[in-house]
Amino acid sequence: MSESNAATVSKQNSYTILFMVILSLICAVILSTLASALREPQEMAKELDRSKQMLIASRILSPYGYFQVQNEKGEYVPAIAKGGILAPAEKKIFPSKEQILEVYRTRIQGFLVDAKGVATSFQKADIDEQKYVQDFRKTGYYQEPLKLIYRISANPKSQKDLQDRPIVGYVIPINGMGLWDAIYGYLAIEPNGDTVIGISWYDQKETPGLGANIAEPEWQSQFPGKRIFQESPDGKTNFSTAPLGITVVKGKVGEVLGNSPKALSAVDGMAGATLTGNGVTDAYRMVLAAYRPFLINLHAKNQASG
Repeated sequence: MSESNAATVSKQNSYTILFMVILSLICAVILSTLASALREPQEMAKELDRSKQMLIASRILSPYGYFQVQNEKGEYVPAIAKGGILAPAEKKIFPSKEQILEVYRTRIQGFLVDAKGVATSFQKADIDEQKYVQDFRKTGYYQEPLKLIYRISANPKSQKDLQDRPIVGYVIPINGMGLWDAIYGYLAIEPNGDTVIGISWYDQKETPGLGANIAEPEWQSQFPGKRIFQESPDGKTNFSTAPLGITVVKGKVGEVLGNSPKALSAVDGMAGATLTGNGVTDAYRMVLAAYRPFLINLHAKNQASG
């Protein structure tokens, strides 16, 4: 190859490298811009999903996507939302994202409890709530010195009734391991610290049609009314020492446990998904153990009030 040809080839290579560098820089700038532009919508989507799942566990939002309230008979009926307030509706109305977030912010409030079950606010603990929620979501809030929990406030009757409403329940974040990966959900309990309002399992990678059924409304519908503190054979509950959690049995509760006190703290298993069921059982037992002091305090307060 002549010197002139070599110089030409070298020059062409230099242009190619320069073009690739410029193209890479342009792509990097575009990706960075897109990431920045999408960050807010992504955070909004995460907040919406967390809000929906807590409202489902609290039975404020039906797992099928519409709001619901209890009527005079205690039955859940469809509801319509206006200004964060729910009112009975004649038909199922599917709310907008904005309405879901508005009801969530009206009804659900996060706070912290220490190892003795004493509650404090994020403000008093000098902790940024959003950062705390993000930082410990995967490892589990139950492992922190100050543990996350949410209050469920009563549905306000009007805009004048937004302050000082009674607490109708609490939501505890639950996490554990399924068959294939981590599982995340929420457990809502009544103010007595023992009776389940509802649950949700929303982030899971279990086998479709088997373990993934933990996220299905039909399976989750077993939980309302269950007890998280296991009664003793005499029908009494020692909240300081009783086994704590909800057991997913292998088979049907009625066939496995009959009418024994353990049946009050158990749900039917899923055919072909024993290991996922075991993971759910372990998650409830492990997480709720860390909240026992708070739950005992709730029970004592409930007993004292009547």
